[in-house]
Amino acid sequence: MKRTVEIAGGGIAGLTTGLAFAQKGWRVRVHEQDNALRVLGAGIYIWENGLRVLDALGVLPRVIAGVIPASRHEERNHDGKAFASSRIGHDFRLYVPPHETLLMALHEALVATGGEIVFNSRAVAADPGGWLHFADGGSRHADLIVGADGISSPVRESLGLLEWRRPANQFGYRAMIRREPAELETEVGCTHCENWNGSRRLLFAPCTAELADVQLTSLVGDSSANAVPIDRDFWRTLFPDLAWIVDRIPDDGRGDWFEMIRLGCWSSGRVAIVGEAAGGQPPFLGQGGGCSMMSAFVLAHMIDREGDVLNGIAAWELQERPFTEWVQRIAYWYGQLAFLPRSARTAVLKAVNGSEWVKRQTLLAAACRDVTATRRNSPSLTSNTPIYPLIH
Repeated sequence: MKRTVEIAGGGIAGLTTGLAFAQKGWRVRVHEQDNALRVLGAGIYIWENGLRVLDALGVLPRVIAGVIPASRHEERNHDGKAFASSRIGHDFRLYVPPHETLLMALHEALVATGGEIVFNSRAVAADPGGWLHFADGGSRHADLIVGADGISSPVRESLGLLEWRRPANQFGYRAMIRREPAELETEVGCTHCENWNGSRRLLFAPCTAELADVQLTSLVGDSSANAVPIDRDFWRTLFPDLAWIVDRIPDDGRGDWFEMIRLGCWSSGRVAIVGEAAGGQPPFLGQGGGCSMMSAFVLAHMIDREGDVLNGIAAWELQERPFTEWVQRIAYWYGQLAFLPRSARTAVLKAVNGSEWVKRQTLLAAACRDVTATRRNSPSLTSNTPIYPLIH
């Protein structure tokens, strides 16, 4: 008989997990509490690590069709002057497709492989024996239960796995904007760029010929910058050369206060926690989706390799948890640059961008990783529970 997996959450982590297991012959059922896929009106950063996972799952062409590959990343001051830059080569790729494109590709592939997604099905708890419990009072038993239900995961909470949850004291507003064809010919219009003015940041990322992803970030207590809908006059004053971007930002974007979480354990019996529910992190590295996809892919691989659910979960956590926690640390400290004086922040970013080795050990640590090379051992990192002092 086919082994079974019940998955709570129909986001990137849940659908990737479902597809990975379905392709290994498991009977898969994904439970999504909403009545449709939860599509965000934003882009999703997919670096080389995530692209390799999508390629191994057979959905990469669908995800990146029509998406403009990144060729250059820059750091600029509010006056438009670049103080750090780097090129992105063909052997180390970055794409920013619309979030909807990625979800639809994973969903369609999952259904085509025999998996099932159940909408309006809200999981509220699980127990280590392999039971998933729902808000309507029902329950389902499976060989494996996966909690992929977001940073506030009810599945995780029901098992008491959360060690701590801390605010990053920063806010982000994210949305997609329309592009004009002529902008593709300009340096600004085709470059991925972080634009800084004091502690405020405007991130611009080309997606397709028609769309670009924009994120505005600011510190806690910065009421003008934290406002939703955004204060366009305020942001135009901060970045006068980018008024053409600010003017196009819609009022229905997504605003979030960034957080970090740490679990005492990623699993309990036959229940495994993946995605933001296990490794939630601020989005400064663009690695939330990549880490989720890597974790989901490796979970299916490890259980299949070990031939036993419990042994596979143990091997998966031993490999993936230290690495994800390392990426969380880097994302946290990169975010803390916003609390530094401009001169100090510029010096740090110049130093990091000036060394390829430093970049690949820090900002690009996750992006450099290939979990699809199954014969290769993943790097082993010490998993100590760190202290995250805030600079402010």
